[in-house]
Amino acid sequence: MNRPEIDFEQYEADFLKLQEYENAAMEDLNRVAAMQRWVPTAYERRYLPGLRLAGIRKKDRIILQNTADLHIHTHWSDGDDLEKVLAQALHMGLDAIAITDHDEIGGALEARRLVHERRLPLAIVPGTEVSSADGHIGALFVLTTIPRDLPARDTVRLIHEAGGIAVAHHPYSPRWLDALCRCRLGCGDLIRDIPFDAIECTNAVPGSGIRYNIAAIEAMRREHIAIAVTGGSDAHHARFVGKGRTYYAGNEGIASLRHSLIYGFTQGAEGYWKTREKALYYMILVRNMIRNVIRGTASVS
Repeated sequence: MNRPEIDFEQYEADFLKLQEYENAAMEDLNRVAAMQRWVPTAYERRYLPGLRLAGIRKKDRIILQNTADLHIHTHWSDGDDLEKVLAQALHMGLDAIAITDHDEIGGALEARRLVHERRLPLAIVPGTEVSSADGHIGALFVLTTIPRDLPARDTVRLIHEAGGIAVAHHPYSPRWLDALCRCRLGCGDLIRDIPFDAIECTNAVPGSGIRYNIAAIEAMRREHIAIAVTGGSDAHHARFVGKGRTYYAGNEGIASLRHSLIYGFTQGAEGYWKTREKALYYMILVRNMIRNVIRGTASVS
């Protein structure tokens, strides 16, 4: 089938309409930032998907397929520089990313501001990775931190009360890593009993570590847990942003992502690892874990 010719008149009409959203980006962000709960801006919901649909006359016949990395750390906790993270996300062609610093929301809010200020073609999911007493839990679409060291059930309840989505991050992380980091990383079998909204079944890690992702997938099938599946890089180094991805469909940008998570229509996948990337990944991991032991800190960066 031949592809249709470019419709320049439609492009012009579409970009004139999109210009309105672009011009009002910061004003709209300031308006929603003052609210108690997360609300998408018109820039996130209309402008960004509109860029991809520009020039198409019968837009109602198109359903966009989108990708997001829903687990990223920045220098606001124990990750890489935020500017580098944003640059890598753009380089990887992601539609959205979630900044989920450990028990910190500032990096996510700053990233959202920078995207609107610079008119970057990227949506930011504000979030945090909560250090519950039973394991790390992702809180997506929240505008404030959630108290740490609480039982997982209480943590999930507080995330829901804040209007957020609760994700069980790397639920079956290795126990030796828990011991080394001196903290519980995954909630394990609690995914059966606690009302999570999604489970991270793809936590990007090269090599044999993939078996812990498989354990999460098998647990969902065995226990008939019918909720959303997410993928994230868990990147503490900007180079690895986009190695783990969440796929979702819809023409309303970040609002489509939220709806897909609520109704369980997302899927996770992991990218390919080059040999030198694997070597770099484990070099950074071992180096930082040794540093954490020497300093007496509990971190996986």
